[in-house]
Amino acid sequence: MKKLFIIFSLTALLAGNALAGVVYEIETTDHEESPPKVESIEAAVEGRNIKMEIAPGSDNDDGEMIYRGDRREMILVDHKDKSYVVMDEESMQRIAGQVGGLMSQIEEALKNVPEDQRAIVEQMMKERMPQQQARAPRVKSEIKKTGESGTKNGFPCVKYNVFRGGKKIRELWVTDWDNVEGGSDVVDIWNDMGEFYTEMLDAIPDFGQDNRGGDPAFVHMKELGGFPVVTKEFEDDGSLSDESGLRSARRRTLDPADFEPPAGYKRRSMFPGG
Repeated sequence: MKKLFIIFSLTALLAGNALAGVVYEIETTDHEESPPKVESIEAAVEGRNIKMEIAPGSDNDDGEMIYRGDRREMILVDHKDKSYVVMDEESMQRIAGQVGGLMSQIEEALKNVPEDQRAIVEQMMKERMPQQQARAPRVKSEIKKTGESGTKNGFPCVKYNVFRGGKKIRELWVTDWDNVEGGSDVVDIWNDMGEFYTEMLDAIPDFGQDNRGGDPAFVHMKELGGFPVVTKEFEDDGSLSDESGLRSARRRTLDPADFEPPAGYKRRSMFPGG
């Protein structure tokens, strides 16, 4: 799940509207491993479609994400069990309705329960339906421009910090879109994807939260107005947990089949009853 979150957190950095595809290579470092574990992620972008996966040759190529802007859906592929799930607007509404319906049932059942017993009964009901219980509300984070600038991985950048609950959780070094291959055509695609992901967060708040309970980094992409060349993630105690950096961007002809789940993989539901 951690790798899938990294993939999700980098998705929106990699959109371009070029006739030929654009492939980006991003290096990720997990500082919670000892020694720190370094891997590469590839992102392929063409038209309104994006695919991100662990680069070939990695020892952890267990998942990928495909965003089909032409169909307004996200596809999460799991190579370990040869399956995939699809999140579209219809499934978001259905899951949100299930959560809302469950909460109404719980509230109705608790009306006649004495106050001193209500918490116990509520917990018992949730334990009997662990997959259907209400999810935690989305915790929004705040972005602040620091005024610092510098060169990162060969790109001129400005620095932003991201806070949640007054604590710094993320550091971003951002370059103008024009400085990145395929970046100048990103605006319409990013707006579409940002709108879709916001709808998904509103429907399923905890689905898009990172391990600190905050929004993924790319939620702030529109505010940044550029490409995060370097992203650093911090724990509550201020220690560095993960970082990622853009290493290369190049044009490449892409196969349309790259933006579909692999042949023979089984589609499954993201959540029971979803």
